[in-house]
Amino acid sequence: MPKNCPVFSASEHDLDQCAERLRQDEILAIPTETVYGLAGNALKGSCAQAIFAIKGRPLIDPLIVHCASQEAAFNYLHPHPVIEAVAQRFWPGPLTIVATKRDLIPDIVTAGLDTVAIRVPQHPIFRKLLARLDFPLAAPSANPFGYVSPTQAQHVLKTLGSKIAGILDGGPCTHGIESTILDLREPDNPAILRQGPIAQSAIASALKRQLPDRSISLDANCPQRAPGQLLKHYSTKAAIDLFVDHPPPRNASAKSASKIATVLTQRPKAIYPTPDCYWLSESGNLEEVAHNLFSLMQKLDQSHYTHLHIQLAPNTGIGLAINDRLRRAAAK
Repeated sequence: MPKNCPVFSASEHDLDQCAERLRQDEILAIPTETVYGLAGNALKGSCAQAIFAIKGRPLIDPLIVHCASQEAAFNYLHPHPVIEAVAQRFWPGPLTIVATKRDLIPDIVTAGLDTVAIRVPQHPIFRKLLARLDFPLAAPSANPFGYVSPTQAQHVLKTLGSKIAGILDGGPCTHGIESTILDLREPDNPAILRQGPIAQSAIASALKRQLPDRSISLDANCPQRAPGQLLKHYSTKAAIDLFVDHPPPRNASAKSASKIATVLTQRPKAIYPTPDCYWLSESGNLEEVAHNLFSLMQKLDQSHYTHLHIQLAPNTGIGLAINDRLRRAAAK
């Protein structure tokens, strides 16, 4: 493993280099439209083991398998008309489907379950890389387990650069939060296992039925049905407090050494009373808020703030996913 982690561009030459490293069972950070992923051959248990070790991720938390096409994805799961219809509607894109797996996927990838979390990504650079390979890639977020997900190559370089074989730099991620996860283990009883860029309402409309939200893990000690279900996740080193309209009052008894940042969903109309005020969108556009959320959390954490007061988003559309990430990040 190189001490100085190479950063590859999206040139044809560098994509060939990345593909060759993956064929040699090395682990790379790659860009997706959601967040950067830590990628290795999904058909080799040794690669999955390396991903778990690099992240410090518990083996009960399954990995998402990324495929080059719908046709490729159906090599690894058992088809059903509902699954095929959802795939046709939302792939390629930031939707992960959990369905009964075929035996080609090693058990370590799926936390020993008979289901697999799988998607066809939309990111053009990631798709070019997958097109060079004859195997899918397991790729959880490229960060130490439990920490804020990376949305830029430099985020990965700072946290995992000494542990991986390279980073494919695809620029900032478009969505900035992880994929929506849809439970289709029983295709006639679908449910949301993780909120994400594709809104629950959009999937419900496509399926012409209401979808329950089952994104909270019922037992943190057992294999999880999907990634991102643990109650505490996406955390910064700084303590996080959430608010709806007004930030919590600064505790007069707090140590003077405390450094507090306030994060708003949109730019305030008047001058805010603290200099340590940041906002995620000029207008409050929720897609922009999601795009900027993890990046700003990383920036503030590296700026040595001890506390982050972060405003919750309106609880609609992608706001559901934003608030899901924030509540897990703020969990004690």
